[in-house]
Amino acid sequence: MDYAIKQISMKKMFPLIIALIVLACTSSQKEQSKTYAAGFQTFRIRDVSRFYKPGTDTADVLYYRPVDIDVWYPAQAGADSALLFRDLLGLLEQRANYYTDSFAGNGLTKQVAGIFCDIFKCSDTTRLLNFKTGSIKNASPVKGKFPLVVYMASYNGMGYENFTLLEELAQKGFVVISVNSIGRFPGDMTMKREDMMEQVYDAITALDFLKQNLNIDFLKIGILGYSWGGLSGAVLADKIPGVRCLVSFEGSEFHHYGQSKEEDADFDGIRYHADFKKMKISVPYLRLESAPASKQTQYDSVYNFAEKVSGNKQIIKIDSAQHHDFGCIPQTVLESGHCPGTQHYPKISKLAVDFLTKHLKD
Repeated sequence: MDYAIKQISMKKMFPLIIALIVLACTSSQKEQSKTYAAGFQTFRIRDVSRFYKPGTDTADVLYYRPVDIDVWYPAQAGADSALLFRDLLGLLEQRANYYTDSFAGNGLTKQVAGIFCDIFKCSDTTRLLNFKTGSIKNASPVKGKFPLVVYMASYNGMGYENFTLLEELAQKGFVVISVNSIGRFPGDMTMKREDMMEQVYDAITALDFLKQNLNIDFLKIGILGYSWGGLSGAVLADKIPGVRCLVSFEGSEFHHYGQSKEEDADFDGIRYHADFKKMKISVPYLRLESAPASKQTQYDSVYNFAEKVSGNKQIIKIDSAQHHDFGCIPQTVLESGHCPGTQHYPKISKLAVDFLTKHLKD
């Protein structure tokens, strides 16, 4: 008799259970499919625990380490005030002057834009600089608690190198902090550990500065690094709490020996340092690699960073892609000049966004 009652109860409850599961899944899908505007802000702070310019005193603005933080975030759609590409690229010129304490960056915006157009045989400087981005400066943030992605820029790079991906993440409900690749004074990044660690410490400084931001969930952090930023991103993942996953775009944490003795020695200085030797990555790790159609430079051996990863790891090769395809600049140049594009960057972006969504949005 009791068994029959239980059977009837389960039969009655089964549709309710299914309905609850469907409702939960639907709510989760709606949350993940929400789209926002991509707000953009930049902050300049100083890290008083580090000195920057030698031979100065506290009266000099460059005595302490300057840190510029670029933030993309979910924002309310409002008046159309999206930045142009010249506005993002222009930050490079401003910062080149500031960090070197000179006028070395003067004219850099137009010069770099021209180089991009020449490399990809499309568009022109004017059209590229006037390309409309999806970044809305100082837009009103949406209230909520959003996962955080820390973007570690490539060698001497800045967030503009992947601004379309960072905008997409903001539109899908992530806050993104972009950490520039700036070494010791006068700011040039090198492959020595001391310069690489400056980017790592800049990221930690940025996180400390934004700790009071109520819109950021610091228990859900993803790290995304491109090229040299892939290596500094891996080091960062081992130094801060709240990291849920790590993504590398052709990151230098995999080193190819035999192409340059100096670079090999610099990497060994990182690889055999006590901090790196004891490092273990226990969170899910995604590495996206190029697989160019043409034969590349030969090398002796490859340092296999995957041995450091105890968590789930995936290494995916993007067929026929080259190193520059992991930044949005080729796509931006082609779009600005109305030239045929490739599918490499959309594939790379989708893989990264899906992976970050899976591990940061439950």
